[in-house]
Amino acid sequence: MSSPPNEPPATPPGPVRSSVRSTIRSLVWAVYVPSFLLSVGQGILIPVLPGFAKQEMAAAIGLIGIVIAARHIGTMIFDVPAGILVTRMGLRRTMTAGVVLFGVAAVWAGISPNVTSLIAARVLTGISFALWSISRHTYIAAAVPMDVRGRALSLFGGISRIATILGPLLGGLLAEFVGIRVPFFAQAVVAILTLIVVISTTRNMIEPPRSKARHNVFAELGTVVSRHRRDFATAGVAAVALQFLRAGREFLIPVWGGELGLGEAKIGYIATASFAVDSMLFPLVGYSMDRWGRKSTGLPAFIVLALAIALIPLTGSFGALLAVGLIAGLGNGLSSGFVLIMGTDLSPRENPGEFLGVWRLISDTGGASGPIAIGGIAQILTLGVASFATAGVGVFGALMLIFFVKETMTRTPRPVPPPRPKA
Repeated sequence: MSSPPNEPPATPPGPVRSSVRSTIRSLVWAVYVPSFLLSVGQGILIPVLPGFAKQEMAAAIGLIGIVIAARHIGTMIFDVPAGILVTRMGLRRTMTAGVVLFGVAAVWAGISPNVTSLIAARVLTGISFALWSISRHTYIAAAVPMDVRGRALSLFGGISRIATILGPLLGGLLAEFVGIRVPFFAQAVVAILTLIVVISTTRNMIEPPRSKARHNVFAELGTVVSRHRRDFATAGVAAVALQFLRAGREFLIPVWGGELGLGEAKIGYIATASFAVDSMLFPLVGYSMDRWGRKSTGLPAFIVLALAIALIPLTGSFGALLAVGLIAGLGNGLSSGFVLIMGTDLSPRENPGEFLGVWRLISDTGGASGPIAIGGIAQILTLGVASFATAGVGVFGALMLIFFVKETMTRTPRPVPPPRPKA
């Protein structure tokens, strides 16, 4: 490893449970609550977007893949600029900008007259997520000690997954019984609520030291890439594979449900049940990551999620697809916070924004390329072949984790108590 993970200062002796509680309390309003709301908003469109593109705009399956991938493409394009903006502008401004753009993009998508406009709106959604995610990730890297990251950040992942239970259910019901464009405007309402929380609760947010120097940005990024090239080439590639699997799950289950003749409401029920399983695992995942290392849950996540995706084309009914969705939820739940924690572990203590921007750029490549690649394979061959190919990416990610990715969990050294004086 070209640059070992930077360890935080030694934690004073005391109950670990107290440290976890203190850390969680410090993250409630700055991270957990707004992330919960935005996850609800994001989940609203999971069961709706493929059907919307197909019904309202007569998009073919390959084009539907581009529509779904557009958000990931926007995020990927803006990851590095977002990392630079966090360093130059500060966390609060970039968080606020991200939430505002999320709401604007939701309204734009809801009034889109054609697929080109819809794709552009989803790209803007991705840009908003880049701003929000990098600022949030930078704050976490500075505020959360390594010894409790597994529990604190898996709780973050669990909260986001609980929120995503509500999103698909709400989106599916609104599309089915009110109108297929209504979920987009519901997403904009969620953005307004999130903006209120962010503005009212982050006034006293402790900002990491801001870079006042105006050096050559490309030279700085080149230094980051060179210094951490082994991290990016190993852990980064594994993160790409995991994000590819996650995007494949979001694409394949709704599209296959459409092929089976299921309505948006039933597809929403499947997505909701799948995310419900996701949300139940975070206490176990957090404890395991802090106790046995990050790969203790990352490796099973790859295997179970790949298995679920391989089973999708073998289903022929609502019940069978629901069962596969539950298995996929188990696999994704085991990966709760995995990419976030790995990136946080590897990020430098000073000015982590640029590193996290590059890290997110690499990992988001999986989410951006997943739906496009899967949709293209399905268009040329079949949806079943696309599912098996996606499962193969999961097997590749598992092998990377076994043979090439170094465990990033390191223990914070604790002071050795002085010897007792002899009586």
